[in-house]
Amino acid sequence: MNSGKHKTAWLFPLLACVLVAFSAANARSALTTKQARTAITRMAGFKLKNNSVRVKTISATSSSAAEASAEVRTVFKFGQDKQGSWRVAEIRTGQDRWESIDLIADALKTHVVTGACTAADPPAKGRLAIDPSTKRARCLLGSLLGVEIPSDAVRIQEVNPLPLPLASQASATVVAWVKVDARLLNDQSGWRVTELRTGNRDWVKLEPLLVAVNEEKQKIARAELALIAKALEQFRKDRGYYIVSDSQAVAIDHLSPRYLAQVIRVDPWHQPYNYQGDRDHFTLRSAGPDGKENTPDDILFSQSPN
Repeated sequence: MNSGKHKTAWLFPLLACVLVAFSAANARSALTTKQARTAITRMAGFKLKNNSVRVKTISATSSSAAEASAEVRTVFKFGQDKQGSWRVAEIRTGQDRWESIDLIADALKTHVVTGACTAADPPAKGRLAIDPSTKRARCLLGSLLGVEIPSDAVRIQEVNPLPLPLASQASATVVAWVKVDARLLNDQSGWRVTELRTGNRDWVKLEPLLVAVNEEKQKIARAELALIAKALEQFRKDRGYYIVSDSQAVAIDHLSPRYLAQVIRVDPWHQPYNYQGDRDHFTLRSAGPDGKENTPDDILFSQSPN
Protein backbone atom coordinates (compact mmCIF):
# COMPACT_ATOMS: atom_id res chain seq x y z
CA MET A 1 0.00 0.00 0.00
CA ASN A 2 2.76 2.40 0.90
CA SER A 3 4.50 1.62 -2.39
CA GLY A 4 1.34 2.55 -4.35
CA LYS A 5 1.03 5.79 -2.44
CA HIS A 6 4.61 6.70 -3.23
CA LYS A 7 4.06 5.96 -6.93
CA THR A 8 1.08 8.26 -7.16
CA ALA A 9 2.21 10.92 -4.72
CA TRP A 10 3.99 12.87 -7.48
CA LEU A 11 0.98 12.82 -9.81
CA PHE A 12 -1.16 15.44 -8.05
CA PRO A 13 1.54 18.15 -7.87
CA LEU A 14 2.30 17.55 -11.55
CA LEU A 15 -1.37 17.91 -12.51
CA ALA A 16 -1.57 21.07 -10.44
CA CYS A 17 1.41 22.54 -12.30
CA VAL A 18 -0.10 21.62 -15.67
CA LEU A 19 -3.41 23.26 -14.73
CA VAL A 20 -1.65 26.40 -13.51
CA ALA A 21 0.40 26.60 -16.71
CA PHE A 22 -2.70 26.02 -18.84
CA SER A 23 -4.59 28.74 -16.99
CA ALA A 24 -1.68 31.14 -17.35
CA ALA A 25 -1.50 30.47 -21.10
CA ASN A 26 -5.20 31.15 -21.43
CA ALA A 27 -4.86 34.35 -19.41
CA ARG A 28 -2.07 35.51 -21.68
CA SER A 29 -4.16 34.85 -24.79
CA ALA A 30 -7.27 36.62 -23.48
CA LEU A 31 -7.95 39.97 -25.12
CA THR A 32 -7.26 42.87 -22.77
CA THR A 33 -8.79 46.33 -22.93
CA LYS A 34 -5.44 47.80 -23.94
CA GLN A 35 -4.98 45.26 -26.73
CA ALA A 36 -8.51 45.86 -28.00
CA ARG A 37 -7.99 49.64 -28.00
CA THR A 38 -4.68 49.32 -29.87
CA ALA A 39 -6.18 46.94 -32.43
CA ILE A 40 -9.14 49.24 -33.11
CA THR A 41 -6.91 52.31 -33.52
CA ARG A 42 -4.80 50.37 -36.04
CA MET A 43 -7.54 48.46 -37.85
CA ALA A 44 -7.20 48.13 -41.61
CA GLY A 45 -7.38 51.51 -43.33
CA PHE A 46 -7.27 53.52 -40.07
CA LYS A 47 -4.60 55.10 -37.91
CA LEU A 48 -6.28 56.71 -34.91
CA LYS A 49 -5.00 58.08 -31.62
CA ASN A 50 -5.33 55.91 -28.50
CA ASN A 51 -7.54 58.46 -26.76
CA SER A 52 -9.97 58.20 -29.68
CA VAL A 53 -11.14 54.74 -28.57
CA ARG A 54 -13.01 53.81 -25.39
CA VAL A 55 -13.48 50.06 -25.01
CA LYS A 56 -16.73 49.24 -23.21
CA THR A 57 -17.05 45.44 -23.21
CA ILE A 58 -15.02 42.41 -24.30
CA SER A 59 -16.28 38.85 -24.73
CA ALA A 60 -14.23 35.85 -25.83
CA THR A 61 -15.75 33.75 -28.61
CA SER A 62 -12.92 31.20 -28.72
CA SER A 63 -9.34 30.81 -27.50
CA SER A 64 -8.11 33.08 -30.32
CA ALA A 65 -11.14 35.24 -31.12
CA ALA A 66 -13.18 37.85 -29.30
CA GLU A 67 -15.73 40.60 -29.78
CA ALA A 68 -15.46 44.06 -28.35
CA SER A 69 -17.81 47.01 -28.09
CA ALA A 70 -16.25 50.45 -28.13
CA GLU A 71 -16.88 54.14 -28.68
CA VAL A 72 -14.70 55.67 -31.37
CA ARG A 73 -14.12 59.41 -31.68
CA THR A 74 -14.66 59.91 -35.40
CA VAL A 75 -14.39 63.02 -37.54
CA PHE A 76 -16.64 63.44 -40.56
CA LYS A 77 -16.75 66.08 -43.24
CA PHE A 78 -20.23 67.24 -44.22
CA GLY A 79 -21.07 68.98 -47.49
CA GLN A 80 -24.08 70.91 -48.71
CA ASP A 81 -25.39 70.39 -52.25
CA LYS A 82 -26.84 73.03 -54.56
CA GLN A 83 -30.30 72.41 -53.14
CA GLY A 84 -29.06 73.19 -49.64
CA SER A 85 -29.27 69.63 -48.32
CA TRP A 86 -26.48 68.35 -46.09
CA ARG A 87 -24.81 64.96 -46.53
CA VAL A 88 -21.89 63.07 -45.03
CA ALA A 89 -19.08 63.38 -47.57
CA GLU A 90 -15.88 62.05 -45.96
CA ILE A 91 -14.52 60.28 -42.90
CA ARG A 92 -11.09 60.97 -41.40
CA THR A 93 -9.00 57.80 -41.17
CA GLY A 94 -5.80 59.32 -39.81
CA GLN A 95 -3.77 62.50 -39.52
CA ASP A 96 -4.62 64.58 -42.62
CA ARG A 97 -6.15 61.47 -44.24
CA TRP A 98 -9.73 61.40 -45.45
CA GLU A 99 -11.76 58.78 -47.31
CA SER A 100 -14.75 59.53 -49.52
CA ILE A 101 -18.00 58.01 -48.28
CA ASP A 102 -19.07 57.53 -51.90
CA LEU A 103 -15.83 55.68 -52.68
CA ILE A 104 -16.35 53.35 -49.71
CA ALA A 105 -19.93 52.74 -50.85
CA ASP A 106 -18.68 51.91 -54.36
CA ALA A 107 -16.20 49.44 -52.85
CA LEU A 108 -19.03 47.81 -50.90
CA LYS A 109 -21.16 47.70 -54.06
CA THR A 110 -23.89 49.63 -52.30
CA HIS A 111 -25.26 53.16 -52.17
CA VAL A 112 -24.98 55.79 -49.49
CA VAL A 113 -28.03 55.63 -47.26
CA THR A 114 -29.38 59.00 -46.23
CA GLY A 115 -32.45 59.86 -44.24
CA ALA A 116 -34.89 62.74 -44.31
CA CYS A 117 -32.94 65.10 -42.07
CA THR A 118 -34.24 68.31 -43.57
CA ALA A 119 -36.77 69.30 -40.90
CA ALA A 120 -36.26 72.81 -39.53
CA ASP A 121 -34.44 73.07 -36.22
CA PRO A 122 -35.96 75.01 -33.33
CA PRO A 123 -34.47 78.49 -32.81
CA ALA A 124 -31.13 78.42 -31.00
CA LYS A 125 -31.30 79.72 -27.45
CA GLY A 126 -28.40 81.47 -25.77
CA ARG A 127 -25.98 80.84 -28.64
CA LEU A 128 -25.56 81.44 -32.33
CA ALA A 129 -27.23 78.94 -34.61
CA ILE A 130 -24.86 76.60 -36.46
CA ASP A 131 -25.49 74.80 -39.72
CA PRO A 132 -25.64 71.87 -39.83
CA SER A 133 -27.11 71.77 -36.34
CA THR A 134 -26.14 69.09 -33.84
CA LYS A 135 -29.58 67.55 -34.31
CA ARG A 136 -29.23 67.40 -38.09
CA ALA A 137 -25.67 66.03 -37.89
CA ARG A 138 -26.76 63.27 -35.52
CA CYS A 139 -29.67 62.39 -37.80
CA LEU A 140 -27.45 62.19 -40.91
CA LEU A 141 -24.85 60.04 -39.16
CA GLY A 142 -27.57 57.79 -37.79
CA SER A 143 -28.92 57.21 -41.29
CA LEU A 144 -25.44 56.50 -42.62
CA LEU A 145 -24.45 54.11 -39.82
CA GLY A 146 -27.77 52.32 -39.38
CA VAL A 147 -28.48 53.80 -35.94
CA GLU A 148 -32.01 54.65 -34.85
CA ILE A 149 -31.93 58.24 -33.59
CA PRO A 150 -32.14 59.34 -30.80
CA SER A 151 -29.52 56.92 -29.50
CA ASP A 152 -26.35 57.00 -27.43
CA ALA A 153 -24.71 55.06 -30.26
CA VAL A 154 -24.01 58.42 -31.94
CA ARG A 155 -23.08 61.39 -29.76
CA ILE A 156 -22.06 64.66 -31.37
CA GLN A 157 -19.11 66.32 -29.65
CA GLU A 158 -18.84 69.39 -31.85
CA VAL A 159 -19.84 70.86 -35.20
CA ASN A 160 -17.42 73.24 -36.91
CA PRO A 161 -18.69 75.05 -40.02
CA LEU A 162 -15.80 75.65 -42.42
CA PRO A 163 -15.12 79.02 -44.05
CA LEU A 164 -16.99 79.23 -47.32
CA PRO A 165 -14.57 79.42 -50.28
CA LEU A 166 -15.51 81.57 -53.24
CA ALA A 167 -18.07 79.89 -55.54
CA SER A 168 -18.22 76.78 -53.37
CA GLN A 169 -20.83 74.92 -51.36
CA ALA A 170 -20.96 75.08 -47.56
CA SER A 171 -19.13 72.39 -45.59
CA ALA A 172 -18.40 71.50 -41.98
CA THR A 173 -16.50 69.03 -39.85
CA VAL A 174 -18.42 67.01 -37.28
CA VAL A 175 -16.74 65.25 -34.38
CA ALA A 176 -18.80 62.37 -33.02
CA TRP A 177 -18.43 59.44 -30.66
CA VAL A 178 -19.75 56.39 -32.51
CA LYS A 179 -20.46 53.02 -30.94
CA VAL A 180 -18.95 50.15 -32.94
CA ASP A 181 -18.77 46.40 -32.49
CA ALA A 182 -15.55 44.71 -33.53
CA ARG A 183 -14.56 41.11 -34.10
CA LEU A 184 -10.91 40.44 -33.35
CA LEU A 185 -8.59 37.55 -34.11
CA ASN A 186 -5.32 36.67 -32.39
CA ASP A 187 -2.77 35.38 -34.91
CA GLN A 188 1.01 35.55 -35.31
CA SER A 189 0.91 39.34 -35.62
CA GLY A 190 -1.16 39.72 -32.45
CA TRP A 191 -4.74 40.88 -32.01
CA ARG A 192 -6.30 42.55 -35.05
CA VAL A 193 -9.79 43.65 -36.04
CA THR A 194 -11.25 41.47 -38.79
CA GLU A 195 -14.84 42.73 -38.90
CA LEU A 196 -16.72 45.86 -37.88
CA ARG A 197 -20.38 46.71 -37.36
CA THR A 198 -22.35 49.87 -36.56
CA GLY A 199 -26.02 50.12 -35.63
CA ASN A 200 -28.17 47.56 -37.42
CA ARG A 201 -25.76 47.25 -40.35
CA ASP A 202 -24.29 43.88 -41.28
CA TRP A 203 -20.76 42.93 -40.25
CA VAL A 204 -18.15 44.24 -42.72
CA LYS A 205 -14.92 42.30 -43.29
CA LEU A 206 -12.16 44.89 -43.23
CA GLU A 207 -9.42 43.26 -45.30
CA PRO A 208 -11.63 42.62 -48.38
CA LEU A 209 -13.06 46.12 -47.98
CA LEU A 210 -9.57 47.65 -47.99
CA VAL A 211 -8.71 45.66 -51.14
CA ALA A 212 -11.92 46.85 -52.80
CA VAL A 213 -11.26 50.48 -51.79
CA ASN A 214 -7.76 50.29 -53.26
CA GLU A 215 -9.19 48.86 -56.50
CA GLU A 216 -11.54 51.84 -56.73
CA LYS A 217 -8.63 54.20 -56.06
CA GLN A 218 -6.56 52.51 -58.77
CA LYS A 219 -9.36 53.25 -61.25
CA ILE A 220 -9.32 56.89 -60.17
CA ALA A 221 -5.52 57.10 -60.43
CA ARG A 222 -5.51 55.63 -63.94
CA ALA A 223 -8.21 58.06 -65.03
CA GLU A 224 -6.33 61.05 -63.58
CA LEU A 225 -3.02 59.97 -65.14
CA ALA A 226 -4.77 59.54 -68.48
CA LEU A 227 -6.20 63.07 -68.14
CA ILE A 228 -2.75 64.53 -67.42
CA ALA A 229 -1.25 62.53 -70.29
CA LYS A 230 -3.89 63.87 -72.67
CA ALA A 231 -3.03 67.41 -71.59
CA LEU A 232 0.68 66.70 -72.14
CA GLU A 233 -0.03 65.46 -75.66
CA GLN A 234 -1.93 68.64 -76.44
CA PHE A 235 0.95 70.68 -75.00
CA ARG A 236 3.41 68.82 -77.26
CA LYS A 237 1.14 69.32 -80.27
CA ASP A 238 1.19 73.08 -79.72
CA ARG A 239 4.83 73.45 -78.60
CA GLY A 240 6.57 70.58 -80.34
CA TYR A 241 7.92 69.01 -77.14
CA TYR A 242 6.85 67.71 -73.74
CA ILE A 243 7.45 69.63 -70.51
CA VAL A 244 11.05 69.14 -69.44
CA SER A 245 11.03 68.63 -65.68
CA ASP A 246 11.31 66.06 -62.91
CA SER A 247 8.60 67.79 -60.88
CA GLN A 248 4.92 66.96 -61.22
CA ALA A 249 4.02 70.31 -59.66
CA VAL A 250 5.96 72.15 -62.39
CA ALA A 251 4.26 70.06 -65.08
CA ILE A 252 0.79 70.82 -63.69
CA ASP A 253 1.61 74.53 -63.46
CA HIS A 254 2.52 74.50 -67.18
CA LEU A 255 -0.66 72.62 -68.11
CA SER A 256 -3.18 74.49 -65.97
CA PRO A 257 -5.57 75.94 -66.91
CA ARG A 258 -5.15 75.97 -70.71
CA TYR A 259 -4.54 72.26 -71.16
CA LEU A 260 -5.83 70.93 -67.87
CA ALA A 261 -8.87 72.53 -66.29
CA GLN A 262 -8.61 70.38 -63.16
CA VAL A 263 -5.55 70.82 -60.94
CA ILE A 264 -4.36 67.31 -60.06
CA ARG A 265 -1.45 67.08 -57.64
CA VAL A 266 -1.93 64.05 -55.36
CA ASP A 267 -3.15 60.52 -56.02
CA PRO A 268 -6.08 58.85 -54.22
CA TRP A 269 -3.68 57.70 -51.46
CA HIS A 270 -2.80 61.35 -50.79
CA GLN A 271 0.72 61.04 -52.24
CA PRO A 272 2.07 63.37 -54.96
CA TYR A 273 2.02 62.00 -58.47
CA ASN A 274 5.48 61.68 -60.01
CA TYR A 275 6.40 63.21 -63.36
CA GLN A 276 9.62 62.64 -65.30
CA GLY A 277 9.76 64.36 -68.66
CA ASP A 278 12.13 65.43 -71.40
CA ARG A 279 11.40 66.86 -74.83
CA ASP A 280 10.56 63.49 -76.43
CA HIS A 281 9.28 61.33 -73.60
CA PHE A 282 7.44 61.45 -70.30
CA THR A 283 6.50 59.07 -67.51
CA LEU A 284 3.70 59.60 -65.02
CA ARG A 285 3.53 57.50 -61.88
CA SER A 286 1.42 56.85 -58.81
CA ALA A 287 3.19 54.90 -56.07
CA GLY A 288 -0.04 53.01 -55.45
CA PRO A 289 -1.44 51.67 -52.17
CA ASP A 290 1.93 51.09 -50.48
CA GLY A 291 3.16 54.64 -51.18
CA LYS A 292 6.54 53.32 -52.39
CA GLU A 293 7.84 53.83 -55.90
CA ASN A 294 9.19 51.01 -58.06
CA THR A 295 7.07 48.34 -56.39
CA PRO A 296 4.55 46.01 -58.10
CA ASP A 297 1.52 48.13 -57.18
CA ASP A 298 2.80 51.25 -58.98
CA ILE A 299 0.54 52.74 -61.65
CA LEU A 300 2.50 53.96 -64.68
CA PHE A 301 1.64 55.97 -67.77
CA SER A 302 4.47 56.45 -70.23
CA GLN A 303 4.40 58.02 -73.68
CA SER A 304 6.64 59.01 -76.56
CA PRO A 305 5.56 60.69 -79.80
CA ASN A 306 5.11 58.33 -82.75
